[in-house]
Amino acid sequence: MLDNAYKIDRNQFKDWQVELAGELLKEFDHEEHNLLDVLHFFQNEFGYIDKELIPLLAKFFNLSRADVHGVVSFYHDFREQKQGSYVLKICQAESCQAMGSRKLTEEIKTYLGIDFHETNIEKGITLEPVYCLGNCSCSPNVMLNTKIFSRTNSDELKQILDKLDKTEHA
Repeated sequence: MLDNAYKIDRNQFKDWQVELAGELLKEFDHEEHNLLDVLHFFQNEFGYIDKELIPLLAKFFNLSRADVHGVVSFYHDFREQKQGSYVLKICQAESCQAMGSRKLTEEIKTYLGIDFHETNIEKGITLEPVYCLGNCSCSPNVMLNTKIFSRTNSDELKQILDKLDKTEHA
């Protein structure tokens, strides 16, 4: 049986509120170099970077909305939507591609009915690309929250996903 101890506890996050975000922002200095720290803080508080935060941060740091959005979209760890209880990352690096990760990716996208950076609400799974899990000798690799699965094929991965606890999801 699959251990669900590594499931993301979505209850740890606050519900997004622009008023609360404004209050929390008062704890920070207006210096532009603090933008990444502030984004990480809000990601840890709410679980994602809500689109309403972009103009708030732009005004706070005296930046354009495009500047703030550019930072959020550049770093792959910042999310612009709530994630599922499970984040499935499929390696897209060369070694994994050579061992079948492209086919695995397409089959899992079809199985979940989503693309990268989307969430299957019913299953509570968010699908993300990753570009190396440091386990190239055992390609293709996937990571489900914090657990790595090696030499994975789509049938095995579908079985793993079907065993997940679906009681708490996006």
